[in-house]
Amino acid sequence: MKTKLLPWHLRTTDFFKPGLHAEPTLAFELMFEFLRLSPSYELARKSSEGLLTEAEKLRLPKDFDQVMETYRLLGDVQRILFRQWWIKYGLKVFGNPHDKPKVHKIVALKGGVDIASQDISPALKDYLLDTRKSEGLVESVLIALPVQLKRADLMKQIGAIIDELKADTSPSKKQPTLKLYGKRLRKKELMNGLRLLWFRAAKPKWEYWRLGASSKFSKSYAETLDPNSERKTSNTLESYDREMMTKITGRALRKFELIAENAARGRFPCAEPVEMIDFEYAALAKRIRAKNTWETKEKERLREIWLSKSSIN
Repeated sequence: MKTKLLPWHLRTTDFFKPGLHAEPTLAFELMFEFLRLSPSYELARKSSEGLLTEAEKLRLPKDFDQVMETYRLLGDVQRILFRQWWIKYGLKVFGNPHDKPKVHKIVALKGGVDIASQDISPALKDYLLDTRKSEGLVESVLIALPVQLKRADLMKQIGAIIDELKADTSPSKKQPTLKLYGKRLRKKELMNGLRLLWFRAAKPKWEYWRLGASSKFSKSYAETLDPNSERKTSNTLESYDREMMTKITGRALRKFELIAENAARGRFPCAEPVEMIDFEYAALAKRIRAKNTWETKEKERLREIWLSKSSIN
């Protein structure tokens, strides 16, 4: 039996619509979560609503106009579920501004029938002047497929033809408004970084080694350290492990704070130096709690609507 998706669960169809498409990737949801933690992005939200205090105005980074531009594109992330955000903002900003390329049947050649070039030219003309342009003029190849061949032979020969082609890497005239940074997404590392920042907000007074051990950021040391143990160490080995975990956690916190702040500038995942404003973790913890409370209520509201529609159907 096919599992029914709840209203906040992404569908494959959420990643394309006429004139826009994006490759499904966890990167977009990770960026969404890092934006929720960025102090600069939160100030952009307040600024857009006219809620900045005088003290907050003095804290604004010099490139705050860039943060405001990102906010203009991606909007509020505190009172919206990820799927809602992706449909409202994400696809429009990150989507390739063309239809998603697909395989097209231009014309079928019947066996034993001689066909002149003028008989297929209208279909070929429609593809070249309309369909191909709508897909962004991606590199393609026109091939003739003898349908009587075995599927395995067809796939082997098609693969050989494609391997001979050199992919066109020239940029399209139209590009997404924002692009992800880099070709490889280190999903596990980014998820661990999010968890570390959440722990830091939940336990702002904890020593770094306790945070690292509790969030299990470094497995090798987390397995030997008890985050709830007494302040005094029991032996020199434990003291050494705490010292190493402190250094690892401190460096990691700085890195993932930078990733959150770069996300606020439309760059993700990126840990390049940027003018940082302090992460006030006590305030961040309140923001996270408020967001979680709202999110729970919103999901319950959507669930009730979904259940009522399901019962009618």
